[in-house]
Amino acid sequence: MVPQTILSWLYLIGAAVSQTGWAYSIKYIQWETLKALRWSTFYQLDVGLPALLPWAGYVVFGIVNTVLLAAAMRTIPTTTAFTVWMALTLIFLKAADVMWLKLSWSWSELFFILLITISIVGLKLSGPAE
Repeated sequence: MVPQTILSWLYLIGAAVSQTGWAYSIKYIQWETLKALRWSTFYQLDVGLPALLPWAGYVVFGIVNTVLLAAAMRTIPTTTAFTVWMALTLIFLKAADVMWLKLSWSWSELFFILLITISIVGLKLSGPAE
């Protein structure tokens, strides 16, 4: 078995950050504006950029996420990698909601995020020795 490396864990964190960006790019894609975009207006900053930027983020973040997650799964067991990736993505999404979008959070959300973190540590500690 290939030993886990710090780089693999950094890939996993990068994949979670990319997944977070991917999720927000979906949120901000304006499908009607994108469908109405024409070659004559696509280069204009006030028309093309707001329509194309979320779509470009969707593509780029999706590819980066897939590549980094695959690289991390080469050395981290699949169940551990997937669990950590999903949990980190949830945590990053909630953090972005609170910090940038100024949405509120509750103590129950914090409690369940803590439970997710404890579960990840438990899976890591109870997993096969490497």
